[in-house]
Amino acid sequence: MTITTYTKAVGFIVALALSGCAATSSSKSAPGQSLSSSGISPGEARAELVAGNKRFLDGGMEAHAWQQSSVIKTGTYGQSPSVGILACADSRIPVEIIFDQGVGDLFVVRVAGNIDTPQGNGTFEYGLKALGMHTIVVLGHTKCGAVVATIAGKPLPSNMGSLAAGIQPALKDVLPTATENPSQELITTCCEANVRYQMKKLRADSAVLREAEKKGELVILGAMYNVDNGHVTFLD
Repeated sequence: MTITTYTKAVGFIVALALSGCAATSSSKSAPGQSLSSSGISPGEARAELVAGNKRFLDGGMEAHAWQQSSVIKTGTYGQSPSVGILACADSRIPVEIIFDQGVGDLFVVRVAGNIDTPQGNGTFEYGLKALGMHTIVVLGHTKCGAVVATIAGKPLPSNMGSLAAGIQPALKDVLPTATENPSQELITTCCEANVRYQMKKLRADSAVLREAEKKGELVILGAMYNVDNGHVTFLD
């Protein structure tokens, strides 16, 4: 099952009718549990992300078959994603694909190093208040270039320095000294530490998100994507 909803299935059938096609008994039923904000709990949302990543790994992806109906549905009725993702800009991590999700399923903010920013906070606050989003996943990944550059400790030119500045506090407890030749184990440790730090920073920098979490209206999770094998691991 994918995150696509029952209403996506209805939209798909309508689209077929409008195009002169007939839905038959052999038509594929709507895959997936809904990630719409009104139809899924935080626990169910996490379970569907895990299941979607497994489909991605197993070669059994389903969301792609429903994209046209999703475009029609979200264009007509708007979006209601229950899950927001704070992800790195790295091109090796196409968020919807690795979770086998489609149009309108995820509310994604991407910036190098998956760092928390005022703009990202505002985006998630909007998702929470206007769209019904109830879960945020901070998604880091192995071999993150922004983290590696921060580990090296060298000044970065122009606006790139702001990326390292956003990551440096995350590494203070796991990086004894700057190094230009870190082991892969150290890089992964630092990447995970950065995820945990950005989770804390989301809470610290946004009173709206912090209060929503306290009231049980929002869940903030952390996860790591392995660029070598495609596996997503949720952090405790």
